[in-house]
Amino acid sequence: MIFGACYYPEQWNPKDWDEDLKIMKEMGLSSVRLAEFAWGIMEPKEGKFDFSLFDAVLETVQSHGMTAILGTPTATFPPWLYQKFPEIVQVSKDGIIRGIGTRRQACFSSPAYKKATERIVTAMAKHFGNHPAVVGWQIDNEPGHEGSDVDYSKLAEKNFRVWLKQKYKSLDSLNKRWGNVFWGVIYSDWNQIPLPGAHVASNFNPAMIQDYYRFQSDELVSYIHFQAEILRKYSKGKPLTTNLYPSPFLPVTDMYEMFKKLDYVSWDNYPVWGNQQEPYPHPLVTATQQYSRGLKNKPYTVMEQFSGVQGHDTLGYLPPPGQIGLWLTQAIVNGANQIYFFRYRTARFGQEQLCYGILDHGKRKTSKYYELKQTIEDIKEFAEDVSDSPYPASVAILHDIENSRNYKHQPLSDGLRFAPVPFAQVGYDIELATWFAGTNVLNVNAHSLPIHADMDWSNYKVLTLPLYTMFDPNIVEKLKSYVNQGGTLVLGYRSGIKDKDHWMVEEPVPGVFREMAGVEVYQFEAPATSKVGIRMGFWPLKGSKFCEILEPKTAKVLARYRDKKKFYSGKPAITVNQYGKGKVYYVGTSLTPESFVLLYRRILKDAGVRFGLLGSTIERHIRVGKRFNYEITMNHSNQYKLAGLSILKPFGYKIKKIEK
Repeated sequence: MIFGACYYPEQWNPKDWDEDLKIMKEMGLSSVRLAEFAWGIMEPKEGKFDFSLFDAVLETVQSHGMTAILGTPTATFPPWLYQKFPEIVQVSKDGIIRGIGTRRQACFSSPAYKKATERIVTAMAKHFGNHPAVVGWQIDNEPGHEGSDVDYSKLAEKNFRVWLKQKYKSLDSLNKRWGNVFWGVIYSDWNQIPLPGAHVASNFNPAMIQDYYRFQSDELVSYIHFQAEILRKYSKGKPLTTNLYPSPFLPVTDMYEMFKKLDYVSWDNYPVWGNQQEPYPHPLVTATQQYSRGLKNKPYTVMEQFSGVQGHDTLGYLPPPGQIGLWLTQAIVNGANQIYFFRYRTARFGQEQLCYGILDHGKRKTSKYYELKQTIEDIKEFAEDVSDSPYPASVAILHDIENSRNYKHQPLSDGLRFAPVPFAQVGYDIELATWFAGTNVLNVNAHSLPIHADMDWSNYKVLTLPLYTMFDPNIVEKLKSYVNQGGTLVLGYRSGIKDKDHWMVEEPVPGVFREMAGVEVYQFEAPATSKVGIRMGFWPLKGSKFCEILEPKTAKVLARYRDKKKFYSGKPAITVNQYGKGKVYYVGTSLTPESFVLLYRRILKDAGVRFGLLGSTIERHIRVGKRFNYEITMNHSNQYKLAGLSILKPFGYKIKKIEK
């Protein structure tokens, strides 16, 4: 188990370095992340390299018996590069040029930018690749964040047309598969095809937008893999990663594809940020951590772990004593085997002088320092024992990048449209997290996995699949086989009704799942955020966002709408169908988290999965270690809570050893 910190020696005086590393070591840290924004320092002029600063830093790191992960510095670039090649920047959907002076502005379709990237990454890899203190590489920094994986520049337009030509071969094929007879938008020349940018009223063809997102994903994935090839050539044996960020589906990039050629997944853990007045609910944080772990289905790294109040322009919630230590524990419980705190010391200048770290702007040891130091000491034995062990689960929630993209440009309901900032459309994320929360509150270990036909689901008793509107026939067949052999599948509304070309099927909802689910849907509405009453036996539930009126064929009714404001009150809302040896539950609406808890109690009981409700703020996991097994109970409340036979203090946790 590695504990470390993100360190920016270029922002401090060389005389600080030795003292800084001593303070880190006293805290229990043994590693640092360096250099991810240092391109202008290492290449101050084109082709002229100066690695002396980081040579000296790595010498100091090594002298303290510590290690370093180096970042390739391509998330920002030096002004001289922009001055020579102004075309290397992106253009936003609204036509704003992402000029120099900020970050993540690079156009991944630019040959000049790719060549400049090759030069700096090759020079870094050759110079530092075999340094004994360097234990790995982080490629770029938060690739795709802040909307930087959607580019509307002329170079992107040029490459998009090339991508389309490679995919469709002929304009006749493209026109046919996009359905361009609609509104008569029939292209007769590849150069007629625009980018689906800002528009006055009606949107572009949804098939076109989906292809644009696929293209943008391919551009960024190719760019990261391009760097990986250079690093593997000149820095043999050093593992490679890149760092993701909240929220999992904020980007259009296929992160599963990105990590295929990287060694492990990293994620930046900020349970609260900016002007938020309260943190994200703990099930949402766990869902995101399980997403990160699930991309490669093995332990992950937190490359930036929250250590102080964070924000660029405004600040909000101050975590009470114990909470940042609990968030650290939660990350390890969910499968992290490396934690790097962001950041060691708070910057005195620049855009992140409000991003507080372990230390504030001076060197006085803070309450944060002592809390994290104590937490590391308390959990280190447990963390070491489980650090490289699997995270066991018999339940999995499946997510799909194609449907995430689909719901960005066609959210279906205002209840599924949520953009906390202009570049983030995260309605799909919230829906996935809500489905995940039902199992999390019932304290059932659950995985979050990308849906791919080559994955083995045989060890899961329950699979849940929300918002699987756009389907892959191979996955549908695999799901049929899974249920036939005794598995339990929980399907969400609008399932199975649209192919990968964005064509709706002729069959009624749930389309290709109609036989499995034993139900048909002909009427539905989108009540947005309004709540609709539902009754499941004696239990009152609530739905929103979208409501389908189910017509069972072979399925049994589990819950009905019960709302005097709705003409369909009394009609089925949730059903279950026997299919082969297994069962398919069909949920025709978006349930509230509390309602999902009630539904999952029934589903898990029928599937033979043990669960236990300890309250909405109590989270319990089971981990398998090398020496012991563990039951970890965490209190996410600012009150004392009874959890089984234990009383947990506010933001407290209990790690119980279980003999193997």
